[in-house]
Amino acid sequence: MRKIILFLVFSFLILDAKVQKLSNIMPAKCEYLNFEPGICDNACLVNLVNENKIFSFLSMYKDEFSDENLRKIYAIANNETATLSAINNLSSSDKIGVLLPQNVIGNYAKVVSNAIFSYITSQNLEIEVKFYLSGNESRYSLENVLNNIKNDGISVVIAPVTVAGAKFIANNADENILFFIPTLSYEMVGISKGNIFFGGINYQEQILKLLNTSSNKIVIFSDNSELAKTLNRYISQYNLDLFSTIFISDEKTTLLGMVDNSLDDSLIFLNLPLQKTSLVINELALNDIKPASLLSTQINYSPKLLSSTKYDYRKNLYIANIINEIPQNVLLNSFLFGVDMNYDWVAYSTAIGLDYLYSVFVNTNHTRIFKENIIGSSIDYESKIYQTNRYKFIKYNPN
Repeated sequence: MRKIILFLVFSFLILDAKVQKLSNIMPAKCEYLNFEPGICDNACLVNLVNENKIFSFLSMYKDEFSDENLRKIYAIANNETATLSAINNLSSSDKIGVLLPQNVIGNYAKVVSNAIFSYITSQNLEIEVKFYLSGNESRYSLENVLNNIKNDGISVVIAPVTVAGAKFIANNADENILFFIPTLSYEMVGISKGNIFFGGINYQEQILKLLNTSSNKIVIFSDNSELAKTLNRYISQYNLDLFSTIFISDEKTTLLGMVDNSLDDSLIFLNLPLQKTSLVINELALNDIKPASLLSTQINYSPKLLSSTKYDYRKNLYIANIINEIPQNVLLNSFLFGVDMNYDWVAYSTAIGLDYLYSVFVNTNHTRIFKENIIGSSIDYESKIYQTNRYKFIKYNPN
């Protein structure tokens, strides 16, 4: 019987998880390969640690530029945070690559990595994960990474990239390599060539479902992020009664002089991140503005919204959500790795994608544990509408 041992060592400094495998010859750990040009000296390494860019720190670390403190941090990050041990050799087919433009996607690098580890440990998989750190999504960086993935014989890759990165992969990657992009939907990229499938949210579907809750004039609160621009464009495509679009800059701490009672009885779309959404909800109530409904896509499906706004202020709030039932062992392991898949859709998408990749392309004897189907080039999510009570999200029942 195969024996799997999981050791977890928690550190206040490092929250990122690393995977190792033990064969009957010698231990081989998960690799972090750096493709960023240049040398990172002592000051550079210290800066990476201070900015919590642990993936870049691991890949660019050189002992000759280190000191005692940096060596301790490297040892903790590289060896002690989490170890997965399996008493078996792995075939070359039991390998999955992870392409991380860590300087572009920020915290999503950690979310995706820890979701991968959560799934692997929950299923006791004999699998090797190889990380390819591109740093950014420049042509030079991505070409280097794609060439190395091909040369290493990796045939399945998880790639949490932006639209620019996804289009480059679609146009330049070897078509014999299968890519899963958990961060984007097919609608946002528009290219697949049969070797790319997507785990991102279909925001058009979510917006349509939210619009079914009412038929009043539309007001949009937005910032200048690419996601907000995309959501705004989707709303405008439906030729609705768009009354106003109000832009909230990063430095805004009040809506004084920006809102008035002309917003009463409107449908207000909150195309904003959580902190700004909380500001708008609270400020509308304080200014005695009474919209018919407050609407949000997945971007604000977070328990932090409940604690940052009063219940009376969000009684007419409706939020779309694609996260369905999560297998209990995956969910519990995600907590150990610092990810809550109940609310983190990128982690949820990553786990579903890995479940599909492993069960269909790596080990066909493994039974899938997630219920979501893959239709065309995308995970087929079902968006559901939620409201809130004082303490949690509850499914919206229109009857």
